[in-house]
Amino acid sequence: MSSRNEATVSENQSTEPAWSDEPWIRVKTAIIERWPHLDSRDVEALPQDVYELEKFLNEFTNTSADEVQAVVREHAPAPSILKRASHMGEQLSDRVAPPVQTAMDRVRYEVDEHRGATSGLVFIAGLALGALGYAAYIRSREPSSTIMSYLPDRHRR
Repeated sequence: MSSRNEATVSENQSTEPAWSDEPWIRVKTAIIERWPHLDSRDVEALPQDVYELEKFLNEFTNTSADEVQAVVREHAPAPSILKRASHMGEQLSDRVAPPVQTAMDRVRYEVDEHRGATSGLVFIAGLALGALGYAAYIRSREPSSTIMSYLPDRHRR
């Protein structure tokens, strides 16, 4: 086999699992047995990702998430750690994003409705932060003794 043919063969091979791989054959069979209205071609059109498969089956079959997980995860290969972390991140962002967006919308509304009060509040907060910063600076300096304060600058050290 020439090197060109070897390159073509390696390019055509995918790192993605195929529905003909052993664990995915079992998953496909379990899905078709549980939901006979799904054709094997329908199942093969689905992504070979446990979470995507569960999400689709949950929406398409109107079955509870626990039942879908039981059918899929019994036969499917375990997802990688990276995939699990990504899925947990997506779930967390789906839960956190709406309340944060609501809070931001409320702040925007209040700022738009009370511009003068908001500007005054920001000014006062800036003054307070400046005073705190100055106080921290003064306190961080070494206190000079009373005797040293009477000496000229060139003798202080």
